[in-house]
Amino acid sequence: MKEQVVTSTAYVGQIEDLPLVDCSDFILGAQKRIVFGPEHFWLSHVMRHFKLDPYSAVIPHRHPWEHHALCVGGSGRFLIGDDEYTIEPGSWIYVPEGYKHAFWNPDEAIPLEIICIVPIEGDVNPLVIPHQPEFC
Repeated sequence: MKEQVVTSTAYVGQIEDLPLVDCSDFILGAQKRIVFGPEHFWLSHVMRHFKLDPYSAVIPHRHPWEHHALCVGGSGRFLIGDDEYTIEPGSWIYVPEGYKHAFWNPDEAIPLEIICIVPIEGDVNPLVIPHQPEFC
């Protein structure tokens, strides 16, 4: 069994105090922070917090893992397959593995905030996954 590496002794904190992770290679105008992951209390998954500036987007893509998301601020749009939905705080989202999906923030002033959980292999730039050329 892999031993957990904990880089912090704090058991409670604020998302805004977590370090920023550069995600500009696949989302321009966004902030990403790791809330939980292999170096912070969760060996098998990564919980990320994304804040998308007005008019920023995660373009349509797919990957071989499922993920779970929760809108916690602002409002936006979510595409899965050919279906499009409005999301707002409290909206939950489930993406099965292999499904095309996208998020975007159509608001002109308020950031869209999403908590997203993926397995550890899913904390990568989804646009560089092999065998997904239609989204690269």
